[in-house]
Amino acid sequence: MRWLLLALTVFGLLLALSAHTPARLGLGLALLLLGALASVFAFAQARIADRSRDEQLSDQQIAALKASLKSPAHGAPSDDSA
Repeated sequence: MRWLLLALTVFGLLLALSAHTPARLGLGLALLLLGALASVFAFAQARIADRSRDEQLSDQQIAALKASLKSPAHGAPSDDSA
């Protein structure tokens, strides 16, 4: 979808540059501005979606997280050091 929006933006630019009438120029500029805005948001959304983690943890991941919280840290000082 984002590539189609980018193609729409390029088409709007070409239409605006080759326009001979004000109507074509207006249409080209509208396509250019709206397509550019939509393209930026589509590419940003795709990048965010690629970098984000899953929202839900599986049962095994929850169990591993609970086990890691219960086990004492290896480098932590103990209370009987006095």
